[in-house]
Amino acid sequence: MDKEDFRFIESALGHPHREMAEALGISEVSVKRYATGAQEIPPHIAKLAVGLLLIQQEQLQKKFVNLLDRYHGDT
Repeated sequence: MDKEDFRFIESALGHPHREMAEALGISEVSVKRYATGAQEIPPHIAKLAVGLLLIQQEQLQKKFVNLLDRYHGDT
């Protein structure tokens, strides 16, 4: 994934850097670095970003949140 792909997903999700960082479980600084190309996007972050986009596109947010609560009540 390159910075353009990352920024596209961030925009499609409607997330500013802070919300994207929270959704991915990483720092806002890392998100800014990925979005500017200052840091390479690790494969696991790319997969999570694509997964978040799929969840949104398929309107599965409520199911996702319910499963997170079920398996990780503190997330």
